[in-house]
Amino acid sequence: MKKAYAVIIRNGLILLVRRQGMPVWDLPGGELLPNENEREGMQRLIKELLSFDSKVEDLIGIYTKEYHDEITYVYKVQETISQSKMESQDYVAFNFFDIHNLPLNVFPDRHRQIKDYKTGRYPVRLRFKQNRILIRIENFIKQRKKEK
Repeated sequence: MKKAYAVIIRNGLILLVRRQGMPVWDLPGGELLPNENEREGMQRLIKELLSFDSKVEDLIGIYTKEYHDEITYVYKVQETISQSKMESQDYVAFNFFDIHNLPLNVFPDRHRQIKDYKTGRYPVRLRFKQNRILIRIENFIKQRKKEK
């Protein structure tokens, strides 16, 4: 599964969003369509999720997770019209935050991806390690479902 997320900066502030039923802030983005180009998919997601046109600039990083078939692309994205009006039916909240003083409840993987953006040394290729206890719990749950 391929996903793409955007780092959108406006006046030195970073855009973070919250989804319905999720108490954490995240970068805007989501799943890409099968066989979809990552950059075109990122533009499509921004248009669909936030209702404004954008220009995908730099690849910040490609992130994979240990024991998961998931690839996440993070891009620096620029608004084509400065100070674009945002509307969303997918997000319950979106707000701009100081990039050096993020809220505490930011999705854990995004902390690393935002940090990679702030360093300016990208693109990054990183594999997130998963907690072994969580892997055992997930495998136990899968096994129990198969038994039923």
